[in-house]
Amino acid sequence: MSNPQVLPIWTAEQRARTHQAFNRWLLACTEQEYQKLMDLREQVAPGEVCSIVKLVQSCYARPELLAGLPAGLVQLMRERNLPQPFAVASAAAG
Repeated sequence: MSNPQVLPIWTAEQRARTHQAFNRWLLACTEQEYQKLMDLREQVAPGEVCSIVKLVQSCYARPELLAGLPAGLVQLMRERNLPQPFAVASAAAG
């Protein structure tokens, strides 16, 4: 039996801004980028409904999945000062 994954807790504002960044990214992404994200979602939550916040948090908790996040989405999150993987890791350690 594996240990359940502990996801970082984001504020309501961070969650809302993540959804805004995702919606903006959706307007500009290519079909391949979108499919890449859907493939990643299927890895994180096979056969389940999965919010973009849970998907990103899961990737932060499992660094081997980070490369699956589309670069354009990651860039928008950086521009909006949303939590980044290194910040999550350092907060969990502290």
